[in-house]
Amino acid sequence: MKIKTVCMILTFLLIAGAGIPAVAAAVAEVHIPMPAPPPVMVSMEDSSDLADMDFLKLQISPRHAHTELMPGDSDEITITVTNKNNVTVPINPMVMDQPYSEYVFDEDWITITPESTELEADGGEEEFTISVAIPEGADRGQYSLQVAFTDAVMPTPYPSPYPMYLNALDLHISVWKPPAIQIQPSYIYDRVESGEGHDYQINLKNIGETDIEIDPKHGGERWYGYDGGMAQAFENDAITIDAPSVVPAGGTATVTVHLSVPEDAKGRYEGGLDLNINDPSIEEWNGMVHLSFEVWTQPTEPFVKTFAVGVAEPITIEIESNQYRHYTCGGENGGSKDEEPSFDVTLKESSGTPVTLTRTMATYHGLVNLGGSDCLPPGEIDSSGMYTEGRTSYVERYTADGTVGEWELGILPRYAEEFEYTITIGDAG
Repeated sequence: MKIKTVCMILTFLLIAGAGIPAVAAAVAEVHIPMPAPPPVMVSMEDSSDLADMDFLKLQISPRHAHTELMPGDSDEITITVTNKNNVTVPINPMVMDQPYSEYVFDEDWITITPESTELEADGGEEEFTISVAIPEGADRGQYSLQVAFTDAVMPTPYPSPYPMYLNALDLHISVWKPPAIQIQPSYIYDRVESGEGHDYQINLKNIGETDIEIDPKHGGERWYGYDGGMAQAFENDAITIDAPSVVPAGGTATVTVHLSVPEDAKGRYEGGLDLNINDPSIEEWNGMVHLSFEVWTQPTEPFVKTFAVGVAEPITIEIESNQYRHYTCGGENGGSKDEEPSFDVTLKESSGTPVTLTRTMATYHGLVNLGGSDCLPPGEIDSSGMYTEGRTSYVERYTADGTVGEWELGILPRYAEEFEYTITIGDAG
């Protein structure tokens, strides 16, 4: 229904309610001014004109280039520009900084040869040499820029925050420095018990020629996906840090982390240690050490498994534990206790009467990596330090005389992270 018709109906109702004859009301026609719609930026005709514009587009090969340089280094990139148009095109290369670049690139660091030229119509071609020289004092980071060979830009039906050059090379330059400090380990993960203390070491080696300051603090949790929304087993005040303020040139330093697990702690702790290394060659996240602790409590009740025996035959019980070495850099002074795993095993008949179990076997199994320790910087590992035992397992086997009926197996593990069990009725091979 149109606005005009609606206004007439409303007027008719109002006048009728006031006692005015309907015929007179029908004659009255009220015109209500409507606000004009906002002007559009470009009409359909204008948009069609933009699409039909004949741009002088050049063929640029390659269209994108990337180079990695250290301060004081240089590099050359060759770009071929070809004119496929039927007219001569003047070329005047310009260096344009990209608005999303991390750092502003200094035009003095780049030279383009030739500085200008003309490309003949129908296949005229020119090779341009882009020479990039990074000075010694340049900031490490990512630089993004464009080399525009003409000033032609893409027309847009709306204001653009920066021009979109039609005939341009996208150039990305990574300025980096090799890290002067080596950090081992970069993460600490351990299973800890409530009410106990644990010490951990982080070894630093300065391979540079100048002293490097450090100031380790709590922090860096967000780098590892912890945002504070999850409940922590304990707070940062349970962790104390002892560290020197300087790692000498060509020398080493040790950061000691002491954890005092509260008596009532349960669950996990996820956090980080920001070493605050005063060295521009170190990315911020590379100066972080991830801290992850799982508070573990010895079980007091056994695991119970019931099973049936249909024929009076021997019963063989085999239990295997798997242990993972989480933290190995503390020697005898750090990390979890080094107790060997063991099991309290019981076997009962359906009457509840315990039967005698005879242990017939105990075996140890290990997985040894020859890749070297994660605790020492590369180059400081001698032959004896090449071995890292990352996983071990312990197996116990028991036998008993079986009778027909229901049986109950009880297993109470000691210092075992996990275990597997096998119940064999009859000949166990």
